Amino acid sequence: MGQRMHFHTGEFARLCGVNPRTLHYYDEEGIFSPEAVEENGYRSYSARQIYPFYMIRLMRQMGLDLAEIKEYMAHRSPAGLDVLLAGQEAWLAAEMKKLKDMKRSVANQRRLLKLSEHIVCGRVERALLPAQPLFLSRSVRVLTEKGDTGGIERVIAEHMRYAIAHGITSGYGYGARVAREDILAGRSSLIDSFFTPTDTPYGKLPKELRERRPAGEYLVTYFAGDYMVTGPSYQLLRDYLAAHPELAPGAYSYEESIIEDLAAASPKDYITRIAVQVQER
Repeated sequence: MGQRMHFHTGEFARLCGVNPRTLHYYDEEGIFSPEAVEENGYRSYSARQIYPFYMIRLMRQMGLDLAEIKEYMAHRSPAGLDVLLAGQEAWLAAEMKKLKDMKRSVANQRRLLKLSEHIVCGRVERALLPAQPLFLSRSVRVLTEKGDTGGIERVIAEHMRYAIAHGITSGYGYGARVAREDILAGRSSLIDSFFTPTDTPYGKLPKELRERRPAGEYLVTYFAGDYMVTGPSYQLLRDYLAAHPELAPGAYSYEESIIEDLAAASPKDYITRIAVQVQER
């Protein structure tokens, strides 16, 4: 073997991309020490220490605290390293899933923003919409009929807490659905339930709180302003259905925010879509 290459603290720190104080701290804490201390007091690190130090820094960046690293370094072994790395591998997999979910949420939000650039409000159009998994809230129809605002807010809060805690939110605005009989009777303010559109696979949603918005042809209208003021838009839909008696509406309408609080400072700038599936009678 040739002569080993050694580096003083400053040189080793530059090679590893850290501050020399980090090396001093790691040495003082018994986490990572120089291979030798020369007679003049200079710490001396060998080239073979570069990769172990890189791995220690990597584990630190992956969330392992210094106490765990110190404990491992004090009793290190191949088996111990395997256990340590297995834990880090599982942690990384979870972090990668989080990042993937975050990226998907950002992409979905940007798609809504792009859609909003081409929206014409106040008219009805027929459009083909894909199937969409929905995470539903508990029914609020009775609460809306009673005007129980506090009860409705509690259901919404419960719904949103669960969706966020279980990673169900996917960057879409949350929405509400209204039953066909209420739409046709002019009771569109009687919300049946709220929902969160999601990219979570349908089978992974709670059985009692999941639905697929069916794929197919829909009557779609957009309106600008407070998303609670839906009456005029539903009247447009009823007028269209009256003019086209060959069309039968589906079981629910789906109200969904396209532009809301995150993108607009004033409710007058909100944009909401209402979609009702239709089929030939």
